[in-house]
Amino acid sequence: MEPEIIQTLESEVKGFANDLPYWAKYLAEKILSGNSITEEEYTLALSYLFEELNLKITTSKPNIDVNYNGNNSGNYKTDLLFTKLENVEGVNALSENQEITFSPNLTIIYGGNGSGKSGYVRLLKKAFYSKAPEEIIHNIHLDSGHKTVSAKFTFNTASSDYSLSYPLNSINSEFEQFSVFDGKSAIRHLDNKNPFEFKPLGLSFFSNFTEALKYLEQKLNAEILLRQSINNFPDLFDGESSIKLIVQALSAETNIEDLKKLTPFTDKDKIDKEALEKQYDDLLLISKSKEKEIQKLEDIKRLILINKTFIEPINTYFTIQHLNHIENSIIDFNSKSIIAKTEGIENFKTEKIQNIGTLEWKNFIVAAEQFAKKQNSLYPENGDNCLLCQQPILPEAQNLITNYWNFIKSIAEQNLTQSRNVLMELKSAFEKLSFDLFPEENTLTLWLTQNHSESLNYFRENLLLQKTLTANIISDIDNKIPNKHTEIKISTNVHEALIEKIDKSIKLLKDDEQILILNKLQKEKTELLHKEKFNIHFSKFENHIQKQRWIRNASSINWTSWKKSMTDWEKNLSGKYFNQKYVDTFNQECTNLNGSFGIEVHHTGSGGTSYRQLMLKGRNPASILSEGQQKVIALADFISEMLLSSGNRGVIFDDPVTSLDESRKKDIAIRLAKESQNKQVIIFTHDLIFVSNLITYCEENSLEFCCHWIENRNNNPGQIWLNNSPSYEKEYRNSEPAKKFYSESNKSDCPPSQREYLIKSGFTALRTCYEVLVINDLFKNVVQRYNERVSVDSLSSVYYDDELITELLDSFSQCCRYMEGHTHSDQYAYKKPEPANLNEEIQRYELLRTKIKKTKKPNT
Repeated sequence: MEPEIIQTLESEVKGFANDLPYWAKYLAEKILSGNSITEEEYTLALSYLFEELNLKITTSKPNIDVNYNGNNSGNYKTDLLFTKLENVEGVNALSENQEITFSPNLTIIYGGNGSGKSGYVRLLKKAFYSKAPEEIIHNIHLDSGHKTVSAKFTFNTASSDYSLSYPLNSINSEFEQFSVFDGKSAIRHLDNKNPFEFKPLGLSFFSNFTEALKYLEQKLNAEILLRQSINNFPDLFDGESSIKLIVQALSAETNIEDLKKLTPFTDKDKIDKEALEKQYDDLLLISKSKEKEIQKLEDIKRLILINKTFIEPINTYFTIQHLNHIENSIIDFNSKSIIAKTEGIENFKTEKIQNIGTLEWKNFIVAAEQFAKKQNSLYPENGDNCLLCQQPILPEAQNLITNYWNFIKSIAEQNLTQSRNVLMELKSAFEKLSFDLFPEENTLTLWLTQNHSESLNYFRENLLLQKTLTANIISDIDNKIPNKHTEIKISTNVHEALIEKIDKSIKLLKDDEQILILNKLQKEKTELLHKEKFNIHFSKFENHIQKQRWIRNASSINWTSWKKSMTDWEKNLSGKYFNQKYVDTFNQECTNLNGSFGIEVHHTGSGGTSYRQLMLKGRNPASILSEGQQKVIALADFISEMLLSSGNRGVIFDDPVTSLDESRKKDIAIRLAKESQNKQVIIFTHDLIFVSNLITYCEENSLEFCCHWIENRNNNPGQIWLNNSPSYEKEYRNSEPAKKFYSESNKSDCPPSQREYLIKSGFTALRTCYEVLVINDLFKNVVQRYNERVSVDSLSSVYYDDELITELLDSFSQCCRYMEGHTHSDQYAYKKPEPANLNEEIQRYELLRTKIKKTKKPNT
């Protein structure tokens, strides 16, 4: 039994690309390889398009192998790390000569308001992806001497560091692999219909391909514009002649060989022209009267005849025979469509494959046959393998494939295609009809208005009826609905009646024989004069025709149809392979952040791009949820999109917990710390509780992180102190911070001044350990640092032992006497501390800490 063929996003995109014309397939291969299309490659693709449009001689071209792997990220680097930011200049009032290093996992940059965090975030929003990029403002405190915005970004890939300059190298793909989330971008996540900026390459292909089509269309239009020329050649010819009529009608369809029959202008032509001019001038002196009025009537008559030549072919579209032909053609198509759907399909129906007989099923078979021919024109033969799974094809499977080939070549399918083509030709003909034959300022319109308004109304009314019927017929064809329509024809007898009246008026004016002779001479003279000018300008006419032919062929491609096809494909495959995955991820992130508020994700598509919009009960979430809830939903949306991005390697947050309560701060801290195991997470924040939650979670779960401190010192914001973090309680729940200082100070090679500094710093750390001991163990966390909530329930566990308190106060005082910057009483006169003193106090602290932990409130 033939194995079931499973479609994937990769296989469908590859199948689509392989079915494209050569020029489009060339672009598709470049995009699917993950590389940017260069200007030279666009030029080559345009050349291939010229060949298809018969604008260039067809050349031999290399075969294109669309080698698409869904995991291929092209220039994107899967192991990319952002390791350092330095040499920042021209950004707000940020201090120069600073650097920030980044952990491969979590990096925290802590600093208060006005410390310079926003300046760094603005730079990162401009360099990396952000939904709300901001312009970088120069230092407003300087009247002049502003530096150009610049910075040095250091990245690491394949265990090797390299640097890129911003904005010089900002188009490099590295800058596309990191994303920034802040308060302003949070609003965009809720208020806007957002495109999916990061998604599988297969889906991104369609928007990228659409952009490539737009660019190629621009290049083609530029070529067309270079060849645009207006046929103002009739202005070269005064008067009327058969030659002028030919020049007026110059177009892409003009036969140049026929034009050459009017060349050359011979010596005999010159002699005849001079003789006619003398004869005419002599006679003109004799007669000068009715010529002007006759000319006017002749012009009107000519315009009526031209109008008649427009109306006559239009009438043929609205005869009862043609209308019946349209109706019968629609009936024929519907009948053949039913036959094609049923004939032969029963042979293929099986419970293993759904939707047998659908258009997608047929397209799949057609594509499979075309690909098979590229392998072997006789495929399948005995001993052949399946093109997809490479397993040997059994005789039953071979017969089935052969039946597939026979089915797509069946008479029913061919008949349906022929019937469809008939309808499309009928529709195209109607779409090209023009009914605007009597514009307001037209000479004929004005003359009819003044002399025969009833005829003008008759023409306009019937043209309007034909125009309306045209719209109805096109609708019938589009919807495949056979309707009967009444014949509408504009009688050309009206034209004949008007011409007859004009002829009578002209005859009355032409009774004078001199006028007849003058007119004859004028025509002959004009004909020769026009022939002479025609020969002078012949090369211009020939060049114009060649340009028009080029433009006609170049304009035959339907770019709108191409772009619509991209949107349709992207919407179909996005709905099939991506949208639900995004919804599931978003819902999970809402759960992770304790933000399951009933948000719905709505999907749309346009221009080869998918969009999403978050809705709550049909309304914008921002109009219903609190500010804190909005922040949570926006974070869930941002994290979900980054999770589904194969190229994203890092996320940057600017104060993501503003306006949130302590519980949500902890939820978000845990979620972002966990995510740092998968990609780089960089957080700018001024919130100490949030910092404490982040560091505590990382330490408890052995996750790598680093914390830097940013300050504004002496009105110089943006000063970075690497590997500095604010104190937080859990760091000082044991004497490890003090022990580190003791270990360094007790080294044999430690200089005295450094030893003194380390010992005093150790006592300072030990003092903090005592403070935390009181908060955490003695008073059971009833009140915590950086936490506004008082844990009243914990009071039941508090036990106050006077002896322990006395011992704690004594130990705390012993510690304080060694600290620098304190005024000491006479009882504890200050003396230079030694490492042994620090170690002694550390041991005292450990003993006291053990006693307090073991002490329990006695039963009462």
